[in-house]
Amino acid sequence: MSSVRFERQANIGIITIDNPPINLADNALFSAFEAVLDEVEASDVRAILVQAAGDHFGCGVNVKTTFVGVDSKGARQMLSQGIPICTRLEGLNIPVICAVQGLCLAAALEIALRCDVIIAADDAKFAQVEQHIGAATYLGGAYLLAERCGPARAREICFTGDFYDAASFERWNIINRVVPRASLQAEATAWARNMANGPTKAHAATKRLMRAFLDHGVRAADELLLDLGPPLFDSADFKAGVQAVVEHGPKDFRGKVAFRGA
Repeated sequence: MSSVRFERQANIGIITIDNPPINLADNALFSAFEAVLDEVEASDVRAILVQAAGDHFGCGVNVKTTFVGVDSKGARQMLSQGIPICTRLEGLNIPVICAVQGLCLAAALEIALRCDVIIAADDAKFAQVEQHIGAATYLGGAYLLAERCGPARAREICFTGDFYDAASFERWNIINRVVPRASLQAEATAWARNMANGPTKAHAATKRLMRAFLDHGVRAADELLLDLGPPLFDSADFKAGVQAVVEHGPKDFRGKVAFRGA
């Protein structure tokens, strides 16, 4: 069985990491992840839920099979394959929700940070543990954390390699919600379904505008908005939303629009 698989439930897609016993990342897992992203892009799902089987979302990289015997040339080749897979996940034009339980360390955390929304169980523990073996955050953890919680806190997390609970990560705006472990699956699926039932063309524009702002600032996002905003006026979802306001009024129109992602 593949260590990463894709399945569809109505209009949401579910990516499941399943590499027992603790979901260590290795070259085979990333190859499987790349194949799954092919499936996602070939589908017409309107939101993605990234989850992991077992007690832990992921405990980092399998050092024995991934790092032993690798020199700088081999490392560059490996990272040149791994980083684009992560940015491809981040760049999907649909909302990506991540459900995290148990330990979420190193590469697993970096995968989670590429998602739009992170829902964590109350038993989740997070860490960038790379410094303990003299490594950097090879899939972007340091700057992905800094983007969410600021450089000072990101330095602390990476320099110490300490474990942090879900409540701390929520307080620092790294993750979005903490829920009881027993309800994690239901809560994360509900988030994904809610996003999938929304105006996905508008969500895609929002994702691109957010990325433009983060990469290049407000002025670049303003310029891109001139390209992405006007076409939404021609979308069926926008027209349906406007019509709902006209028919029901600004106080009562919510919940009366059936978005189709068109």
